[in-house]
Amino acid sequence: MTNQNVKTIFSDNLNSLLNSSGKTVADVAADLNISYSTFSDWKNGKKMPRGGSLQSLADYFNVNLSSLLEEHSSPKFELLNIPLYGTISAGVLSEVDGVTQENIQIISLPRAMFSRSYDSTKLFAMKVNGSSMDKVIQHDEVIIAKKQDFESYKDGDIVIFSHDGEYSLKRYCPNEVEGAVLFKAESYNPAYKDIVIMSNTNYDLKIYGKVIYFGTTL
Repeated sequence: MTNQNVKTIFSDNLNSLLNSSGKTVADVAADLNISYSTFSDWKNGKKMPRGGSLQSLADYFNVNLSSLLEEHSSPKFELLNIPLYGTISAGVLSEVDGVTQENIQIISLPRAMFSRSYDSTKLFAMKVNGSSMDKVIQHDEVIIAKKQDFESYKDGDIVIFSHDGEYSLKRYCPNEVEGAVLFKAESYNPAYKDIVIMSNTNYDLKIYGKVIYFGTTL
Protein backbone atom coordinates (compact mmCIF):
# COMPACT_ATOMS: atom_id res chain seq x y z
CA MET A 1 0.00 0.00 0.00
CA THR A 2 1.39 3.39 -0.97
CA ASN A 3 1.85 6.25 1.44
CA GLN A 4 -0.88 8.17 -0.40
CA ASN A 5 -3.31 5.27 0.04
CA VAL A 6 -2.62 5.26 3.77
CA LYS A 7 -3.36 9.00 3.93
CA THR A 8 -6.57 8.56 1.96
CA ILE A 9 -7.83 5.73 4.19
CA PHE A 10 -6.93 7.70 7.31
CA SER A 11 -8.65 10.82 5.94
CA ASP A 12 -11.84 8.87 5.12
CA ASN A 13 -11.94 7.32 8.59
CA LEU A 14 -11.28 10.64 10.32
CA ASN A 15 -14.04 12.36 8.35
CA SER A 16 -16.44 9.56 9.23
CA LEU A 17 -15.65 9.98 12.94
CA LEU A 18 -16.12 13.74 12.69
CA ASN A 19 -19.50 13.30 11.03
CA SER A 20 -20.78 10.70 13.48
CA SER A 21 -19.66 12.72 16.51
CA GLY A 22 -20.88 16.08 15.23
CA LYS A 23 -17.47 17.60 15.95
CA THR A 24 -15.85 20.25 13.76
CA VAL A 25 -12.19 20.79 12.86
CA ALA A 26 -12.14 23.74 15.25
CA ASP A 27 -13.61 21.63 18.09
CA VAL A 28 -11.02 18.86 17.84
CA ALA A 29 -8.08 21.21 17.27
CA ALA A 30 -8.99 23.16 20.40
CA ASP A 31 -9.70 20.06 22.51
CA LEU A 32 -6.40 18.39 21.56
CA ASN A 33 -4.40 21.63 21.63
CA ILE A 34 -3.18 21.38 18.04
CA SER A 35 -3.29 23.98 15.30
CA TYR A 36 -6.32 24.28 13.05
CA SER A 37 -4.15 24.01 9.93
CA THR A 38 -2.46 20.82 11.16
CA PHE A 39 -5.76 19.09 11.83
CA SER A 40 -7.14 20.31 8.49
CA ASP A 41 -4.16 18.69 6.74
CA TRP A 42 -4.92 15.39 8.48
CA LYS A 43 -8.62 15.65 7.63
CA ASN A 44 -7.91 16.39 3.97
CA GLY A 45 -5.34 13.60 3.60
CA LYS A 46 -2.39 15.92 3.02
CA LYS A 47 -0.42 14.72 6.03
CA MET A 48 -0.44 11.93 8.60
CA PRO A 49 -0.20 12.45 12.36
CA ARG A 50 2.67 10.84 14.21
CA GLY A 51 2.29 8.00 16.69
CA GLY A 52 1.47 10.02 19.79
CA SER A 53 -1.02 12.19 17.94
CA LEU A 54 -2.64 9.11 16.39
CA GLN A 55 -3.21 7.63 19.82
CA SER A 56 -4.60 10.95 21.08
CA LEU A 57 -7.09 10.97 18.21
CA ALA A 58 -8.12 7.37 18.92
CA ASP A 59 -8.61 8.19 22.60
CA TYR A 60 -10.56 11.35 21.74
CA PHE A 61 -13.06 9.49 19.56
CA ASN A 62 -12.99 6.43 21.85
CA VAL A 63 -11.93 4.05 19.06
CA ASN A 64 -9.06 1.66 18.35
CA LEU A 65 -6.15 2.73 16.16
CA SER A 66 -7.44 0.32 13.52
CA SER A 67 -10.55 2.48 13.20
CA LEU A 68 -8.27 5.26 11.97
CA LEU A 69 -5.74 3.30 9.94
CA GLU A 70 -7.58 0.39 8.33
CA GLU A 71 -9.93 0.45 5.37
CA HIS A 72 -13.54 -0.30 6.25
CA SER A 73 -16.46 -1.14 4.04
CA SER A 74 -18.88 1.77 3.99
CA PRO A 75 -22.00 1.16 6.07
CA LYS A 76 -25.38 1.89 4.53
CA PHE A 77 -26.04 4.41 7.27
CA GLU A 78 -23.91 6.43 9.63
CA LEU A 79 -25.53 5.86 12.99
CA LEU A 80 -25.79 8.19 15.96
CA ASN A 81 -26.01 6.64 19.42
CA ILE A 82 -28.44 8.68 21.51
CA PRO A 83 -29.16 8.14 25.23
CA LEU A 84 -32.79 7.42 26.18
CA TYR A 85 -33.55 9.06 29.54
CA GLY A 86 -36.80 7.40 30.63
CA THR A 87 -40.20 9.13 30.29
CA ILE A 88 -41.41 12.74 30.23
CA SER A 89 -44.91 13.88 31.16
CA ALA A 90 -47.06 15.37 28.42
CA GLY A 91 -49.72 16.23 30.98
CA VAL A 92 -49.43 18.21 34.18
CA LEU A 93 -46.04 18.93 35.69
CA SER A 94 -44.81 15.74 37.35
CA GLU A 95 -41.67 14.16 38.71
CA VAL A 96 -39.47 12.61 36.03
CA ASP A 97 -38.41 8.97 36.33
CA GLY A 98 -35.10 8.64 38.13
CA VAL A 99 -32.29 8.21 35.64
CA THR A 100 -28.95 6.67 36.61
CA GLN A 101 -25.95 5.67 34.53
CA GLU A 102 -26.96 2.03 34.96
CA ASN A 103 -30.46 2.32 33.46
CA ILE A 104 -29.74 4.62 30.50
CA GLN A 105 -30.66 2.92 27.23
CA ILE A 106 -29.08 3.76 23.88
CA ILE A 107 -30.99 4.10 20.61
CA SER A 108 -29.24 4.25 17.23
CA LEU A 109 -30.59 6.40 14.42
CA PRO A 110 -29.27 7.26 10.94
CA ARG A 111 -27.17 10.41 10.91
CA ALA A 112 -29.02 11.52 7.77
CA MET A 113 -32.16 12.13 9.88
CA PHE A 114 -30.55 15.14 11.51
CA SER A 115 -28.89 18.37 10.44
CA ARG A 116 -25.11 18.14 10.15
CA SER A 117 -24.94 21.23 12.34
CA TYR A 118 -26.26 19.27 15.34
CA ASP A 119 -23.65 18.18 17.87
CA SER A 120 -24.61 14.57 18.59
CA THR A 121 -23.37 14.90 22.18
CA LYS A 122 -26.21 17.39 22.81
CA LEU A 123 -28.99 15.04 21.67
CA PHE A 124 -31.06 12.87 23.99
CA ALA A 125 -34.28 10.88 23.80
CA MET A 126 -37.30 10.43 26.09
CA LYS A 127 -40.57 8.51 25.87
CA VAL A 128 -43.75 10.59 26.10
CA ASN A 129 -46.23 9.80 28.86
CA GLY A 130 -49.55 11.60 28.43
CA SER A 131 -51.71 13.24 25.77
CA SER A 132 -51.53 16.99 26.40
CA MET A 133 -49.61 17.41 23.12
CA ASP A 134 -51.51 14.81 21.07
CA LYS A 135 -52.31 17.21 18.23
CA VAL A 136 -48.58 16.99 17.53
CA ILE A 137 -46.97 14.22 19.61
CA GLN A 138 -48.80 11.09 20.74
CA HIS A 139 -48.64 9.21 24.03
CA ASP A 140 -45.86 6.58 23.97
CA GLU A 141 -43.96 8.20 21.11
CA VAL A 142 -40.22 8.73 21.46
CA ILE A 143 -38.90 12.27 21.13
CA ILE A 144 -35.37 13.40 20.30
CA ALA A 145 -34.39 16.70 21.90
CA LYS A 146 -31.41 19.01 21.46
CA LYS A 147 -29.82 20.78 24.41
CA GLN A 148 -29.06 24.46 23.85
CA ASP A 149 -28.51 27.70 25.76
CA PHE A 150 -31.64 29.10 27.43
CA GLU A 151 -31.52 32.25 25.30
CA SER A 152 -31.57 30.13 22.11
CA TYR A 153 -35.07 28.74 22.65
CA LYS A 154 -37.62 30.46 20.42
CA ASP A 155 -41.30 31.22 20.70
CA GLY A 156 -43.09 28.14 19.34
CA ASP A 157 -40.44 25.54 20.16
CA ILE A 158 -41.71 22.33 21.78
CA VAL A 159 -39.51 21.88 24.84
CA ILE A 160 -38.82 19.71 27.85
CA PHE A 161 -38.81 21.93 30.94
CA SER A 162 -39.02 21.86 34.72
CA HIS A 163 -40.33 24.17 37.41
CA ASP A 164 -40.25 23.56 41.16
CA GLY A 165 -38.55 20.21 40.50
CA GLU A 166 -41.32 18.85 38.25
CA TYR A 167 -41.15 18.24 34.50
CA SER A 168 -43.33 18.51 31.42
CA LEU A 169 -43.39 18.69 27.62
CA LYS A 170 -45.17 21.72 26.10
CA ARG A 171 -44.92 24.44 23.45
CA TYR A 172 -42.82 27.37 24.69
CA CYS A 173 -44.64 30.73 24.35
CA PRO A 174 -42.72 33.38 26.32
CA ASN A 175 -44.50 36.39 24.79
CA GLU A 176 -48.23 35.57 25.03
CA VAL A 177 -48.89 36.43 28.68
CA GLU A 178 -47.58 39.65 30.15
CA GLY A 179 -45.44 39.06 33.22
CA ALA A 180 -45.34 35.30 32.70
CA VAL A 181 -44.04 32.45 30.56
CA LEU A 182 -46.70 30.29 28.93
CA PHE A 183 -46.19 26.60 28.17
CA LYS A 184 -49.05 25.68 25.86
CA ALA A 185 -50.85 22.33 25.72
CA GLU A 186 -51.97 21.19 22.26
CA SER A 187 -54.51 18.43 22.86
CA TYR A 188 -57.86 17.29 21.50
CA ASN A 189 -58.86 16.84 25.14
CA PRO A 190 -59.86 20.21 26.68
CA ALA A 191 -59.07 18.86 30.14
CA TYR A 192 -55.39 19.51 29.46
CA LYS A 193 -54.55 23.08 30.40
CA ASP A 194 -51.71 25.42 29.60
CA ILE A 195 -49.05 25.94 32.26
CA VAL A 196 -48.43 29.58 33.21
CA ILE A 197 -45.33 30.42 35.23
CA MET A 198 -45.24 33.96 36.58
CA SER A 199 -42.03 35.91 36.07
CA ASN A 200 -41.59 36.42 39.82
CA THR A 201 -41.58 32.64 40.37
CA ASN A 202 -39.55 31.46 37.37
CA TYR A 203 -36.12 31.65 39.01
CA ASP A 204 -35.89 27.85 39.00
CA LEU A 205 -37.41 27.41 35.52
CA LYS A 206 -35.15 25.21 33.40
CA ILE A 207 -35.45 24.15 29.77
CA TYR A 208 -33.55 20.97 28.95
CA GLY A 209 -34.04 20.57 25.23
CA LYS A 210 -35.97 21.46 22.07
CA VAL A 211 -37.80 18.60 20.34
CA ILE A 212 -36.32 18.03 16.88
CA TYR A 213 -37.84 14.60 16.08
CA PHE A 214 -40.62 12.34 17.29
CA GLY A 215 -41.89 8.96 16.17
CA THR A 216 -43.00 5.46 17.15
CA THR A 217 -40.58 3.34 15.13
CA LEU A 218 -37.31 3.87 17.03
